[in-house]
Amino acid sequence: MIYLDNNATTATHKDVAGFMYSIMKQPLNPSSIHASGRNAKNIMEQARIQIKELIGIAPYSREYNIIFTATGTEANNLILSNFIDGDVFVSTVEHLSILSQQDCYPDIKTIAVDDHGMVNLDSLTHLLSQSKKSKKLVSVMLANNETGAIQPLKNIAKIAKQYGALVHSDCVQAVGKMVVDIADLDLDFAVISGHKFGGSIGAAALIAKTKHHLVPHIIGGKQEMGLRAGTENVAAIAGLGLAAKIAQAELSQRIQHMRLLQQRLESNLGNIFPQITILSSIVPRIPNTSLISLPGMLSSLQVIALDLREIAVSSGSACSSGKVNKSHVLKAMGVNAEIAASAIRISTSPDNSVEDIDGFINAFKEIHVVEGSCQL
Repeated sequence: MIYLDNNATTATHKDVAGFMYSIMKQPLNPSSIHASGRNAKNIMEQARIQIKELIGIAPYSREYNIIFTATGTEANNLILSNFIDGDVFVSTVEHLSILSQQDCYPDIKTIAVDDHGMVNLDSLTHLLSQSKKSKKLVSVMLANNETGAIQPLKNIAKIAKQYGALVHSDCVQAVGKMVVDIADLDLDFAVISGHKFGGSIGAAALIAKTKHHLVPHIIGGKQEMGLRAGTENVAAIAGLGLAAKIAQAELSQRIQHMRLLQQRLESNLGNIFPQITILSSIVPRIPNTSLISLPGMLSSLQVIALDLREIAVSSGSACSSGKVNKSHVLKAMGVNAEIAASAIRISTSPDNSVEDIDGFINAFKEIHVVEGSCQL
């Protein structure tokens, strides 16, 4: 199979999988005070150090806490639940773990984006200027999971701080694909997830400045500084830490390799199909993501046709239990219905090859030339 759906999940790195297996063979509960429990605690603390090195906060280690959660969604929910008694501002292109909070808390305000998916800074400024609450949170993802567009978070944080707002960013799709420096971006809170860059499913992390007091939403023991009750998944957390260490060591090579694949994909498709649209192509993007649209065939039909050829891609975000829904991201960008209905996402990893890209291009060409009778 040619796997090109790495924004949904990556394969667990072979070294990470081996390390996790060695840990799973041990009885490790970090809350135990005996030697086995202390060993578990040490494994987790090592993972925190490795994560801090990857995201640029190691020199300011005492200023940040890392709270382990099971998923990025859980970590995002934890942050937003702490600000529902204030004003919360989120962009219209956020992951559903952020945007769907409006179903429970309709007072959450949305920040408009332009037709490339970039946050409208004037919209943000206007919303913040209207806020009468002393407690405010701005939540904007660093890299979009569908288009790959990178938001100008440093500018967003600067505006937010002028109005006394704290800043949170879902960095799940960015880490491992670009340089991420939480301290330089001046973020108060950030979220990462191991399975997006070579770790396993089951471990994510909330990074929070220590000066901010948070209230847990999972109640029980006092694990994770009292912010996330329940016995920690030591093996998955260890895998997250090692994946962070490997990503940091390989980051420049990974970026270069994935950028070359992205350029090969997009330039060749553009030559074959001049009418193709590559969403958010003129703004900064992470190097592994291309959201493309060739009107004439529904995205769901393309995904199925490619799957039959043993090529895995996506019609958007993998967060709806396999359902094919209209993209809220493309709707917020004002993309016309025909382009939105035909969009598919190709997302690579460092493991993908030039041959993978060429295989996709050949299959895509075949589908649209030979099977193009499946019209919208």
